[in-house]
Amino acid sequence: SCFVIVAFDNIYLVLSIMDDHSPETVEQVMAEAALETVMEDLPTAAILEETAAAYNLEPAAVIETSTSTCETFPPLSLPTPLQPLFSTPNTLISPLFVLAVVIMFLSLLFAQKFSRSPLQQIGHVGPRGRKYHSWNESTTGGCGGRFIDWWIFGGSVWIRAALCLWDGMAGTHSSDGDHHQESSGENLFACFGVVGNKSDKSAAGESERNDGEDKKQSEITPDHLAHAVSSTGILGFDSSLGGFGPICLAPIRASVFLLGWCSVCSFLKISYNELVDFITKLADPASAGHFQQIPSLYRDKIINVVASILYFIQDVMKVGNDLVEKKSDALGDAWLPTIAYAIAFIVVLEFGMYLIGNACMLLKIYVPMGISHPGGARPHKIVRTPQWTEGKEHFLSHKLLSGDCSSSSSRDVNEESGVLSSKWRCAVAHDSHQDTIAKFNYIKSKEGDDVSSSLMTGEPFGRQIWTLNESQPSSDKEVSEDDMENKLKQELVPNLKEEKKEEEEKTENNNNIFSPLSPLGDLVQNIFSFDRDNESPKEDPKQDETAKLIETIASGGRNPMAFDPSKNPNSCDQIFRAQMISSYLEKNDGKFPEDIAYLQDKGESDEANPPKTAMEAAKRGVAFYSLLQSTDGHWAGDYGGPHFLLPGLVVSWYVMGCPSVMISPPQQALMLHYFKVHQQADGGWGTHIESPSTMFGAVICYLAARLLGAHKDEDWIKSGRDFIQKEGGAVMTSSWAKFWLCLVGCMDWKGHNSVPPEMWLLPNWFPFHPGRMWCHCRMVYLPMGYLYGSRFIYSQAETDPLIEELRNELYCEPYDSIEWDRTRHLVASMDNYSPIPTFMKFAQNCLSVYENWKIFRPFRDAIRKAGLDFCLEYMRAEDLQTNFIDIGPVNKALNMVSAFHSANNDINDLAVRSHMMRVPDYLWVAEDGMKMQGYNGSQCWDTSFAIQAVWECGLLDKFPILSAKVWAFLERTQILSTECSQSTPAYRYESCDSRDKFYRHVSKGGWPFSTSAHGWPISDCTGEGLKGVLALMDSPIVMDGVKRGILKDIEPRRLYDAVNVILTLQNEDGGWATYENNRGFGWYEELNPSEVFGDIMIDYSYVECSMASLTALADFHEKYPDHRTNEITFAIKRGAEFMKSIQRKDGSWYGSWACCFCYGCWFGIEGLIKSGESASSPAIQKCCQYLLSQQRANGGWGEDFTSCYDKDYAANGMQSYGDDGSGVVNTAWALMALSAAKCNDVEAVRKGVRYLMSRQLDCGDWPQEGIAGVFNRACGITYTAYRNVFPIWALGRCVATYGDNIDKDPCIKELE
Repeated sequence: SCFVIVAFDNIYLVLSIMDDHSPETVEQVMAEAALETVMEDLPTAAILEETAAAYNLEPAAVIETSTSTCETFPPLSLPTPLQPLFSTPNTLISPLFVLAVVIMFLSLLFAQKFSRSPLQQIGHVGPRGRKYHSWNESTTGGCGGRFIDWWIFGGSVWIRAALCLWDGMAGTHSSDGDHHQESSGENLFACFGVVGNKSDKSAAGESERNDGEDKKQSEITPDHLAHAVSSTGILGFDSSLGGFGPICLAPIRASVFLLGWCSVCSFLKISYNELVDFITKLADPASAGHFQQIPSLYRDKIINVVASILYFIQDVMKVGNDLVEKKSDALGDAWLPTIAYAIAFIVVLEFGMYLIGNACMLLKIYVPMGISHPGGARPHKIVRTPQWTEGKEHFLSHKLLSGDCSSSSSRDVNEESGVLSSKWRCAVAHDSHQDTIAKFNYIKSKEGDDVSSSLMTGEPFGRQIWTLNESQPSSDKEVSEDDMENKLKQELVPNLKEEKKEEEEKTENNNNIFSPLSPLGDLVQNIFSFDRDNESPKEDPKQDETAKLIETIASGGRNPMAFDPSKNPNSCDQIFRAQMISSYLEKNDGKFPEDIAYLQDKGESDEANPPKTAMEAAKRGVAFYSLLQSTDGHWAGDYGGPHFLLPGLVVSWYVMGCPSVMISPPQQALMLHYFKVHQQADGGWGTHIESPSTMFGAVICYLAARLLGAHKDEDWIKSGRDFIQKEGGAVMTSSWAKFWLCLVGCMDWKGHNSVPPEMWLLPNWFPFHPGRMWCHCRMVYLPMGYLYGSRFIYSQAETDPLIEELRNELYCEPYDSIEWDRTRHLVASMDNYSPIPTFMKFAQNCLSVYENWKIFRPFRDAIRKAGLDFCLEYMRAEDLQTNFIDIGPVNKALNMVSAFHSANNDINDLAVRSHMMRVPDYLWVAEDGMKMQGYNGSQCWDTSFAIQAVWECGLLDKFPILSAKVWAFLERTQILSTECSQSTPAYRYESCDSRDKFYRHVSKGGWPFSTSAHGWPISDCTGEGLKGVLALMDSPIVMDGVKRGILKDIEPRRLYDAVNVILTLQNEDGGWATYENNRGFGWYEELNPSEVFGDIMIDYSYVECSMASLTALADFHEKYPDHRTNEITFAIKRGAEFMKSIQRKDGSWYGSWACCFCYGCWFGIEGLIKSGESASSPAIQKCCQYLLSQQRANGGWGEDFTSCYDKDYAANGMQSYGDDGSGVVNTAWALMALSAAKCNDVEAVRKGVRYLMSRQLDCGDWPQEGIAGVFNRACGITYTAYRNVFPIWALGRCVATYGDNIDKDPCIKELE
């Protein structure tokens, strides 16, 4: 049907014209009505009605008005719950609006009551063994990667809410009909006040365990009901609401929909009125203005279109009338129909969303991607490459490694004057503690007592520092690591002593240069620190020959002690390896392990002796690697790479007054050497050692070099300054570099975007809360917020001549003329890996107004103090929980400056001293100088991998001392599980209240990336540590040592703690993140303030963490099948589903923590195989084909960090620093993946094995190639241990999988 509007002055007639009336009839009606109106002296309305009746047309409305605009349609027929909002002039709100607001308010009150903190998002997998109730939940997760996901796919929260209630009322009866097996580990939810007395536990939060036995529930108590709901949990759907999340979030979702519908109805009503006014004027022949210029034909078409819209609006409103027929003007009388209307509306809308979601996915219009899916290749790939001066070798001079320090001023130290009093050495465990205590022995308490020893808290095992001092005698009551090693040799393997005696008799008259008579303790000094200017150098041919051999073995195939970044900017760890080899020989009477004993008889002219089989190569690899094992059982190594870490420490040291106990003159010299040798040909520095020059790296490295004493007129400093000014000056660097510039006084705080500390005062349920962020991001921006809120500036900035010089050097215009507020968003394109989103820029601009407008000052001053106080308290907790190591090097330096500021710049404050005592934990010395590592080392991570490699080669008992020392190390490294670690303040922070307040996940029982003292457990590190312990349980010698009390036992309860950590870290999507569960949402990345790093805002699920956790649970389940069987089984199943969900279409997995696709594919395949997936499954076969397609002509595989940066396989492989595009580490990862899948292409595997064997050095080592690790998508990091561990592991696995077939090839005979 259509309609006709007949208008005369103040009268409008609306005629409903049915389809059976022709257009001519309509025109005739209008013409006759107009004619009669003119001829007859009758009321207009009566004439029009008579005319309509003559043609059997019933008027729809006849309205008289004196205004120029008038409704020509009847008022909208509004549902009762909406009527007061529109139809009653004196009523501003409708019942539906009130109902929605009340639901929202009550839900938030409930959330505030039961939300403890964002850490409580996951307790356990849940007694039900939570199944997916949404068609896409396994991939998107409750958080959703996009805002639209919540609207379309968030309806599953209703099912979750119902399940929470059902689980509570049903006594947590499991879905398979069995009684729920109550958690035998600590329930994370129950620790926070939800479960009566269960929250009142010991400081460690210990709970009783039932060792896997089912508990029958006889009755349901209120406490049990609370425990049921909380333990079921929401599995990460909203991290702040704990187990009650769905019950809160479902009504919140309903209220959002209702409020949205009220807004839509209001918009429709306004649109309706406006359109009616428009069509009235358009249909009025007497209308003036632009309406007269519209031809009648187009007017009719416009009228028809607008009319259709008006009728559509009427139809929409009729739906509401059909749902609610009762009408009442009284607000109270409208509540019942309002509730009925709301329920019906939500049901219809959710069902509609369900249909829309299915249709979108079926038609592939919009297929949601999980927030943990790394996505495809980046459209803008890195094209720049690092530029080095070709053929320029750098050597650490003997002045840097031996001699006396000739410079008394720390400001004047440079490479030539930085002479050391003795050679550098790496001290570990108790030795390192004693060295630090001796260095800080002047710290006295108020009573005058020595308190330095009390400041060194935490488990000493794993600690590694570089020192100039000789080994200190241990004052500990415990047995030293050297004594432990001697005890193992004497008691663990009884026949070892007899063999040793026989060998001594055989070599009594031997002139071997490795005779015990050789003074091996001084060999490293002679290798690297021999002073050729000495008037009377030592002349000992045997010792010189020994030193030369150690030098060759430690060099990794390079020119000894030479560092040429144009060939490879990665260090080879020659200094450390030479020290360890020398130490091993000294302790073992100058003898190498049996499998590389041929080295001691080999002459210079002897040809290489390549291994004949893959297993022989593996044995040589293990034998060589055993030389490098530290006395406490771990393997140390260079974990450097990023260039932006050391400058932060240097700035902290400088603003604290340059204390020599923190950075000594010899350390300054080595640091300057590091900056100098890594400077690129264009004068800049990269973000990391393999990165092309960036403004981030250049500005901050230049700043550090100048603060360390480099003179502005030195050529390399001039070159760096030219690069910075060419790119626009320091205003073009990234925000992190700007922050350090602000601290030291080289940039005004107005040039940095706001980091408001009062963000921490937001309620925990607030959608964007700092406690929801990834812990590394959170712990960096925590001290940043404190220092920004305090506007900390170096106290001598205005009088220090060096700062004045830097202000002139770093900018292209006079410092005082810079309009700082306009520079906040400036960043060079080379730094802009993750551009600041538009919304974040808008937010930063709003915060700039908040910071600078005086109108906000009273409020800001009132609330900022509370925010600063909380930041200080939180940083203090972080310091104590980590024994002042802190989670990483950036927040370590920032926390230290914050402690210095809070102590009124008192360098002697105990907290400040405690911080300085832990600075050496982050420093490492290699042939490229002294650097700051990306952590306090990778000790536990590397050691866990190493022992699994030895286990898979079947060599645990062939190297019994090695295996026993690893057992001892892993026992001492489990977090908060030893007597030593439980005596620290960190253990007190494991209490429920502390974890609640400071957003910490459960720690006890986990294994760290580095050391127990560090205190942060990680899912994959816990998994690999647990697998290492389980592997060592297969060693009869180790288990005999445990049984005899030679080695300390790791009780099952401690393994249960580790399993509990792993289970609690599983995310809702089935995967595992790093340190914590995913507490935030995908849209958090829209608020990423860092330009140089990607995906840092929340803790995503990763294929690496998922595989390590999943396989650890599987291995544990094999040895302890009765412990938490249902939870472990289901966790494994969910983990496998997640891993398949993030597999790329080409079959690969993106590796987020190493380079890159070979690494990810190894984790992906092994995880699926261990979860029970058949090797012939499409997912595994597709990945195998992907790997085979990337194999290079020489049999190897190769990638560099651009694979991670670009999210695409490096087209040229490891072209720059590998072997014809291949690398031993990537090849090992690929072989481990293929052999785990039992790949049928044996020849491809055999070629890979031959490649590894061909690249092995004669001593059993492999060469150091390109950078192996990566983090935050864009920054490379060094793992020198990988070149040893993974080739050994790959060879052992290939032999175990393919047997002798792996060696049956003509090429092997040619090698022979």
